[in-house]
Amino acid sequence: MNIAVLSSLESKDDWLNFFRREHPYCLVDKPSTLVDFQSTFLQLTCFMLNQEDAVRYTLGSRSSLEPAWQLIKGCRWSLQCVIEGLESLNFNTNVRDNSAFKIPSELSVRKSFAHEPRLYPFIAPAKMHSITTDQLARVLRADQYDQFEMLSKSFSPSIHSIILSMSTEPQKWRLTQENSRLKAEFNGQAVFQLHLSDRLSKRHLVCEKIPL
Repeated sequence: MNIAVLSSLESKDDWLNFFRREHPYCLVDKPSTLVDFQSTFLQLTCFMLNQEDAVRYTLGSRSSLEPAWQLIKGCRWSLQCVIEGLESLNFNTNVRDNSAFKIPSELSVRKSFAHEPRLYPFIAPAKMHSITTDQLARVLRADQYDQFEMLSKSFSPSIHSIILSMSTEPQKWRLTQENSRLKAEFNGQAVFQLHLSDRLSKRHLVCEKIPL
């Protein structure tokens, strides 16, 4: 079985075309999500940078897919909107009592954590804890960062030059990371710092289909 890779699920036509597939199961590029319709349940596995396991939401009912479709329709057929709503829920209490995100009464919602190692090699960059120069070069190349700040007035290389240097002379770089903040030094001199994006929203997939 292959996993199809779709660029997005952000319209009614996107969802209907997806559901008509022989296997309604795919990896969505933006946001980075494994989408799986299982019988009467919709399962969304969301991949996050710097997170050990993916977050998995399971939505549905015992008798029908209709409640899941109602939620998707209520979110204007936008997967991004569905996920943002799910992320806003407090699963330590009754999710229907404490959120502006409205869930159909017939729909059950569960949150869990999933380990999907077979998918990480196809996602750039790979999940990171102690980041390497090779991984950081991939982050820079894929534009998966924000709050970029140069720290040196005398040495301010371009992003392209930084990527090239990290690829050809990684031993000259020293990286320090605290949560999602990262600082880079070259030959002992602080060069730049940045914030690693939480979601792999701009990542590039290596291939169009992932064999299992």
